[in-house]
Amino acid sequence: MDKEDFVLKGKNRHVGFKKVEEAPSEEEIMEDTEYEEIACSKCGAKKALSWMQQTRASDEPPTRFYKCVSCGYTWREYS
Repeated sequence: MDKEDFVLKGKNRHVGFKKVEEAPSEEEIMEDTEYEEIACSKCGAKKALSWMQQTRASDEPPTRFYKCVSCGYTWREYS
C-alpha cells in the first residue's frame, strides 16, 4: 500500500499507525514457569508447572495457571 492509500477523503491528514503490543510467545511464558507442589485434580500427582498471565483488565490481579507434569491437565486459579 502506498501512503496515498491512507489519505482521508476531503481532509489533508494521514492515518497514523499505532504500535500494538504482541502477546507473549510460548517460549516467553515458559521462561517464567516454576514447578510447584500442588495436587492435580485429575490424576492426583503432586508436581505441576505454574505461570502467571494477565488475562483480565490491568487493574485486576493476574491469573495463575497450572499444568500437571504427569497427565498434562491444565487448570487456572484466579487471585
